[in-house]
Amino acid sequence: MNILFICTGNTCRSPMAEVIAAAMPENAGVNFSSAGLSAWDGSPASQHSAECAKNLGLSLKNHRARSLTQDMLDESDLVLTMTQSHKMWIMDVFSDMADKIYSLSEYAGGDGDISDPYCHDYKAYEICAGELARLLKAASLRWNNL
Repeated sequence: MNILFICTGNTCRSPMAEVIAAAMPENAGVNFSSAGLSAWDGSPASQHSAECAKNLGLSLKNHRARSLTQDMLDESDLVLTMTQSHKMWIMDVFSDMADKIYSLSEYAGGDGDISDPYCHDYKAYEICAGELARLLKAASLRWNNL
């Protein structure tokens, strides 16, 4: 299974979701990647995202931002966005992909968006990472039973 996480710039939320999900033992055999709707290709993860990942025993050292492409969507079995507006944008542009695009909260059985910590202090990133971990745990129960 190939799961793609989407946020805006692919330097904060989606890279953190990617490494957190990949580190969960129950996700062995699942491939995770991330991209952004307005990414500056090649940009590293934000300093606070990298620090937050490091404090969780994970690494974003080699992460480089990527802009979402049709090929990425084609190769993905599931696309999970950080917000409803990300989901709606993708569905508007790539309407034939609607059956595999969800917001992460929606897929995990909740609602709401994952707040963007960009330009906020480290605490906002910690809160975001905690929310991602909680939602990813719930979402993994669903994708691991497909």
